[in-house]
Amino acid sequence: MGKFGGDTDNWMWPRHTADFSMFRIYTAPDGSPAAFSKENIPLKPKHFLPVSAKGIQEGDFAMILGFPGSTERFLTSYGLEETMLTNKLRYEIRDVKINILRKEMASSQKIRIQYASKYASCSNYWKYSFEQNKALKNLNTIDVKKQIEANYMQWANANSDPKYKNTLSLIEKGYNNRKDYMEALTYVTEALVSGPELLLFAFHSSGLIAALDSKDPVKIQNLTDKLKVRGEKFYKDYNPETDKKVMIALLEYAYKNTNRTYFPDFFFTVEKKYKGDFTKYVEQMFAKSVFANEDRFYTFLQKPNIKALKVDLAYISGIDCMSMYFNLWDLIEKNMSDLQKGERLFVDGILQINKDKNIAPDANSTLRLTYGNVLKYDPRDAVAYHYYTTLKGVMEKEDPTNTEFIVPAKLKDLYNKKDYGNYVNENGEIVTCFISNNDITGGNSGSPVINGEGHLIGLAFDGNSEAMSGDIDFEENLQRCINFDVRYMLFIIDKYAGAKNLIEEMTIVR
Repeated sequence: MGKFGGDTDNWMWPRHTADFSMFRIYTAPDGSPAAFSKENIPLKPKHFLPVSAKGIQEGDFAMILGFPGSTERFLTSYGLEETMLTNKLRYEIRDVKINILRKEMASSQKIRIQYASKYASCSNYWKYSFEQNKALKNLNTIDVKKQIEANYMQWANANSDPKYKNTLSLIEKGYNNRKDYMEALTYVTEALVSGPELLLFAFHSSGLIAALDSKDPVKIQNLTDKLKVRGEKFYKDYNPETDKKVMIALLEYAYKNTNRTYFPDFFFTVEKKYKGDFTKYVEQMFAKSVFANEDRFYTFLQKPNIKALKVDLAYISGIDCMSMYFNLWDLIEKNMSDLQKGERLFVDGILQINKDKNIAPDANSTLRLTYGNVLKYDPRDAVAYHYYTTLKGVMEKEDPTNTEFIVPAKLKDLYNKKDYGNYVNENGEIVTCFISNNDITGGNSGSPVINGEGHLIGLAFDGNSEAMSGDIDFEENLQRCINFDVRYMLFIIDKYAGAKNLIEEMTIVR
């Protein structure tokens, strides 16, 4: 996952209840990395993690090793205001798309299957943006940041080196200078570039004009071959009528809310030629564009021509959207010098102020270790979450109409028969998930959770809703890492999949 979904009420559910993959790594006979060969042998590592079937108890030590993406713990109040604004805009824009997809998916089994993954991808960051802002407000993080900045200025004014005195002014100036660009970029990215599917797909054919101009048959053939492969992936799960509805809604939304200075050029065409009627514009696009229809696309690639591209509304719109996208990033980067200088000085000062404390650097996609404990939590009045959930909860949340909550018949049969093998806890339950106060973020999904004896006890895969602010403000009393219990994995491998050969290969500690 990119960012965590953070659905507190659903943390008991290990997504796709009986669906996960295991991989065997092969090497050359001498143990070195190698391309595929029948002579390759299974990897023989110097050490591997024993798998614990002992289970977990509240308060147990839990350590996670993984490659988290990034955090922003040194973010200033100015940066936080920008983050909360772009979160708000992203949530509102994606809400338009998500409401359409929900209706479309409910209307057709085929569309539901085609768009299940796309919906999940869109809703993940939609939910994250909302929950992060909510958590930041509840933690009053903006005032916490301002207090840190006040302490920083008190230190800076007392410091003999004058370079620290203007640090926050540089940061404030940097964020103010790019505010309009960031707001416009959010609209362009969410409503135009990654909103409808057709525009970005059409943009990927932009190299065709240069290839056709070159009259080099090898270049043209190579590019059309690549576009055919891209087309196969695109049309496989593409419904033109669904995308048409999404496009009309998002183009209208962007037109009404984006600063006119940052309109893509085709918006002005819609104003003048179509009298602002985006429905008419999009209808014509889908009726005539070579990209809106699979047969037209492949026919076009058999004999591509520049004239057809230059009048194709999907191609024109895609080029205009991406041009504005790149222009806005150029404007942002040209105004980064003050901000980058200020942020370097700010972090330098914070480290000097706290030189007697252990302060972790921000995550940057490199290997990181986080340690903590298995812990329950009480997020608000009269609400309490236990530290583990069980297979019973999976059955209680079953929903045959929702792909995330479909329970396979065989799993239900095992549950009804209580055919759990020796993977139960002391209460005879199959534990599915547990929570801990480990500090994780996007990129940590799948990271091993290890106990104090160096044994594998679970896999990290999500965070609770209160943890959505954790990239900026980590609160160990409220934020929880959601982990897949390794005993449930063993149960699925053994009893559900019948793969006892894999069980026999593991070192299981009981």
